[in-house]
Amino acid sequence: MMSCRNVLCATVTGMMLLVSSRLPAQAPAQPAPTKLKLKAELVLTQDFCTSEMKRGNGWTTVKEKFPIGEKLCPLLETELPSLFVSMKKSEQIPAPNATDADVILFPKVGDIGATEKTWAHSKRELVVVIEWTALDRNGKTLWVQTIQATGEAKMGNAFTHGKNMKLIDEEAVKDALAKSEEAIRSAPELLKLAQ
Repeated sequence: MMSCRNVLCATVTGMMLLVSSRLPAQAPAQPAPTKLKLKAELVLTQDFCTSEMKRGNGWTTVKEKFPIGEKLCPLLETELPSLFVSMKKSEQIPAPNATDADVILFPKVGDIGATEKTWAHSKRELVVVIEWTALDRNGKTLWVQTIQATGEAKMGNAFTHGKNMKLIDEEAVKDALAKSEEAIRSAPELLKLAQ
């Protein structure tokens, strides 16, 4: 009886070692990104915060509205301060030497476009192009970067089209935020200014 128990224990132990050796190694936790040692001013103009794409008349074509600016402005205002030592928001670009910020950031919507599909289960894409510009306090351009954000969802039928429109819009806005944060965080000109 003892020898069966020993064989069983050895077998179970061996199987556990075999399974644990085949499990993928866990990646080490990455440290939180450090803040740029800069005071920033985020300029969110009325034009940017109301930018949207409208199309269709509701009679002969599907009526659609993608309010990108309305959804993206509050996210930028709450999320971008985590990249800098301090950040304030304004609605217009300050005059040269009229701010204490080290860098002035302002986005501009370059384009918003959405594909159209015929079938309800066809995938469609919403593309948002945003141009970021960074100025120093003297008004000199330090950095310009264009990002392209996308969202995908099914076209949907008469009952699901509205829900799918919101999904594609939200996905594009989240992608725009993530790509904006990454572009700002990794901009060599801003990293150099922060030293």
